[in-house]
Amino acid sequence: MGSKIKASLFNHLIDAERQLLDPEVRQSEQALDALLDDDFIEIAANGTVFNKYQVLTRLPTEVVPQFYNQHFKGRMLSDEIVQLSYQAAYRRSARAEFNYSLRMSLWRLTDGHWKMVFHQGTPCAVFSISMDDD
Repeated sequence: MGSKIKASLFNHLIDAERQLLDPEVRQSEQALDALLDDDFIEIAANGTVFNKYQVLTRLPTEVVPQFYNQHFKGRMLSDEIVQLSYQAAYRRSARAEFNYSLRMSLWRLTDGHWKMVFHQGTPCAVFSISMDDD
């Protein structure tokens, strides 16, 4: 895959990853369904495993945290699988402490659409939050 195509694909997937953190998307079962593969699995920071159905029924009812994400890295694992990793910080309210994590997602090309098939967040040490959009 050429570097321009690869950069364009990575930017597209970073945008899709960020959509999953957007309050409007998180509260919409239809929007989540469009971004998550039917085989989706998430391993939460506490070790709990969720499938797509569980995410579609849980996320729309949650209070949406405030998210920051930065330092995305993309890697082609095959023509149909892309790995994204990045730093994320989130908090439940403006007065709450931040939780810091390293995030990793696998995106799979299925029927012409890229959908997230795996996601994991692992708690990590505090890092400085960049307000730049990178």
